Amino acid sequence: MSGRKLIALWLFVVSVVVALMGFWFMATRASMDYWVMAGSLILISITCYLSGVHHYLTTKNRHGRYIILYGSVVLMVAGLSIYIPDVLDLRPWEIYTRIPSDFFFSFFMLIIGILSSYVSFRPFHNFTKEGAQSGAYYIIHLSIIFTLFPLFLIMFNIITRGMGGITWEFLTEDIVSMGEKGGVYPAILGTLAMISLTAIIVLPLGVGTAIYLAEYARKGLAVRVIRTAVNILQGTPSIVHGLFGYAFFVLILFNGQKCLLAGALTLAILTLPIVTRSAEEALNAVPGELRDASLALGATKWQTIKKVVIPPSMPGILTGTVLGIGRAAGETAPIMFTAVYFSGTGTPSGLLRPIMALPYHLLSLYRLVGYRDVEPQAWATALLLLIIVLGINLSAIIVREKYRQRF
Repeated sequence: MSGRKLIALWLFVVSVVVALMGFWFMATRASMDYWVMAGSLILISITCYLSGVHHYLTTKNRHGRYIILYGSVVLMVAGLSIYIPDVLDLRPWEIYTRIPSDFFFSFFMLIIGILSSYVSFRPFHNFTKEGAQSGAYYIIHLSIIFTLFPLFLIMFNIITRGMGGITWEFLTEDIVSMGEKGGVYPAILGTLAMISLTAIIVLPLGVGTAIYLAEYARKGLAVRVIRTAVNILQGTPSIVHGLFGYAFFVLILFNGQKCLLAGALTLAILTLPIVTRSAEEALNAVPGELRDASLALGATKWQTIKKVVIPPSMPGILTGTVLGIGRAAGETAPIMFTAVYFSGTGTPSGLLRPIMALPYHLLSLYRLVGYRDVEPQAWATALLLLIIVLGINLSAIIVREKYRQRF
């Protein structure tokens, strides 16, 4: 390996280590001395100088000057950081927060470490197009990691903290003392009943709307109105859906009585845009030649939709339905106004009776944290809700794969 590649590889290694150190200090909120950050950035800067000078002396190419300039910028950041106060007080600007200097030092290490590791690909490939492509791939993969990391971090915390509270008694007993004792059996049944009823309501409505928009509707005012309404519903906050459900379903349709049906109808309106948009995209993905061939063989419009269009689009329809139901399973505001007890026990006893659900039970437990010893029950409830959502997604994936193999 040539000296140029060795220096570039060393720059990459040092940059990755610096970025990991910055991320670690930010994640753990550990205190960090200024000289740790300054020393790390100076090391990166010196490596950039060595890489740029070596490249310029061996090739007389101007690209070496760019990495020298980048090293100078890094060195400047290290020098100017000394003027950051120990605590940055933003209250004079009516922002009631105080940011310690440790945060800025960690942030600089993380960002400059990532940028420097990206820069190292250019001299490693002698500043050719392959270097730019390798750097782009690196940033793309890094973006994926940063996207997935919060998900795994949340799941890890919920699983590790909630696993100890999952017992047979917790799963099968009634709620006692607002959740401080007993189990969550009524909340589990209420959540499953709510999800099932919501799916029964939203699936025919969403798929029916999608079929109309994709197969029957012609461009015009009616289609624009429907699409606008779907977009507005999709962007409406869930608490607004809850207030609408309370004002219309609870007060008008059910005479002020919270019930399972009112909550399911509200959640159906909440998830309807997701199901409609995903189902419409799945229907539009079916090639038009299949429709033309079916109609040419004498099939009617509905027979073509039923036998030719819907079966291959089922994976996309199921995906949209699961996304909508998964969102509905974790919603609290809509059911708080329409379906759940303030504090109640007992299993669901009918469509026109209120229920207890895991999201609202979790909210009730959170309100008691600090006053009663309910934190283990809260984490266990969160884990149960996570298991239900993941179970719904897993079952949909299995069914979707079967449809893909069939069509």
